[in-house]
Amino acid sequence: MTDALIIDAVRSPIGRRNGSLSGTRADELAGQVLNGLVARHDLDPAEVEDVQMGCVTQIGEQGWNIGRMAPMVAGWPETVCGTTVDRQCGSSMQTNFNAAAAIWAGQLDVVVSAGVEMMSRVPMGSNGGDLSDKLHERWQIVPQGISAEALASEWNLSREALDAYSLESHRRALAAVDEGKFEHEIVPVEVSAAGA
Repeated sequence: MTDALIIDAVRSPIGRRNGSLSGTRADELAGQVLNGLVARHDLDPAEVEDVQMGCVTQIGEQGWNIGRMAPMVAGWPETVCGTTVDRQCGSSMQTNFNAAAAIWAGQLDVVVSAGVEMMSRVPMGSNGGDLSDKLHERWQIVPQGISAEALASEWNLSREALDAYSLESHRRALAAVDEGKFEHEIVPVEVSAAGA
């Protein structure tokens, strides 16, 4: 079996809702990150055989198979395949599994696995349509917030404890940013004016 190796991990800067990245389409932002990745390794995009891109909310700008559109927007050859994977919160992780499996099987040699979600332009909770009544008959389907409340109750997690955990996570992230621990993975991007 051929080894499947992760060569690098890059990303765009993290934005906030309606912040500095919100004027840029998701496919354009992802395309810039793809170009940053190949430039970093002096890799001809034509050598990439597939782009696997995770995306939960595949409507609007993120519809139309954004895993295929992002490399095309980036100017990569049309011979580079691309697909979009939806495994909800684990979508981009699933692309890693897909890429590794394709390499192990000898089907592909160079695969980019990625994820994209532009929540300012295609908000989570966008109307993706109704679930089947058959699902509602079998399970109590509730929104994520209500599920979180149920889990907190079941596991005796207080709001205060969860807030403290969240605050500590943010403190650690800020310290890591201040120490430059993320500099290598962030690809500089050009953005459009918000609302453009």
